[in-house]
Parts: sequence; C-alpha cells; structure tokens
Amino acid sequence: MTQFYKAYSSLITIFMLLLFVLPLCAQSFDIQAFSDSTKYGWKDYNDRSAYREQLSARQSLLQIYELEAQPVNANIIKSATIPGWGQFSSKASTKGTLILSTELVLIGTSLYFWDRAMSNYRLYKKATQAEEIEDYYKAAQSPFQYSQIMLGFASIVWVYNIFDAIQTTQQYNTNLWRNILERSQNNAIQVSPEGVEVRF
Repeated sequence: MTQFYKAYSSLITIFMLLLFVLPLCAQSFDIQAFSDSTKYGWKDYNDRSAYREQLSARQSLLQIYELEAQPVNANIIKSATIPGWGQFSSKASTKGTLILSTELVLIGTSLYFWDRAMSNYRLYKKATQAEEIEDYYKAAQSPFQYSQIMLGFASIVWVYNIFDAIQTTQQYNTNLWRNILERSQNNAIQVSPEGVEVRF
C-alpha cells in the first residue's frame, strides 16, 4: 500500500513540475506576424476584400458543381453492376452503348456455345456405342472451348468497362467545372445557390 502511495505521489510531483516548466519553454505568440496580410500577397485592405469576393464566388460555383458532378465511386458500382451504366451517367452514351452491346453479344455467344456443348454432352452420357460416345464427346469439346473463350473476352470487356467508367467520370467532372467557370465569366446573369445575380 505504501508503495502505491509513493508511486502516486511521485506521479503527481512530475505532473506539477511539467505544469510549471512547460509554459516557461513555450514560445510567445506574435500577434503582428499573425495579422500581417502582406504574407498572403495582399498589399492593402482592398486586395484582401477582392480576394474574399473571389473566394465567395468560387464557393458558390463549387456548390453548383457539387450538384451536377458525378461521384466516381457510384459510377464504378454502376458499371460493375451493368456494363456501360457509369458511362451513361457521365453523359457518354455512345461509349456506354458500345460497351453494353459488346458485353451482351459476348455473353450471348458464350451461352449459345455452352448450350450446344451441353446438348452434345447429354447425348454423350446417354450414348451406348463406342463410336457415338467418341463422336458426341468430340462434338461437345469445341463448343465448350468457344464458350470459355467468349466468356474470357466478356470478362476483359467488363474489367475495361470499370476502368473506362473511372476515366469517363473524371473527364466529365473536369469538363463540367470548365463549363461552369466559362458560364460564370461570360454570362451577365448568374444563377447561384443564393439566388440570381445580374452584372452590368
């Protein structure tokens, strides 16, 4: 028990020493350096005010951008679910149509060859003569291989589709931000989240 009290009292002593020594080691706060606006490139109050207005205008443009921008993660999930969906969301309908149709053709072809292979395989299992067994087995092999090849191509298109959805979404968001900036500079009437602004 006495050892516990000794350890406890030594911890309190160390804590009290730190409490008094640390403020002596701390640096003083320089209010002049903190409030010096020239370090930001502002020469006077007008520059500071102009920067504040630019920042406010940029924030309102960012609010418009966030309403129209496409999230990359959501488009990845869309494209992983249905190939081409992410491209459709990013307004790249031609690319989305091409990817979706290619994927459907490849999967459909793979299923067609799979069906032919399974039909011959069922006949092979029912066959009783050696020649029929060999013929049906050989007839089942080629469609099965074609089916696997088409399925492999479909997998490659599916992976490419996800990669392309990321690039297409990023490109769409970049173009969207560029268009928003161009519209804000060229139009006399601005529509922002705060309301309508008219420039003269």
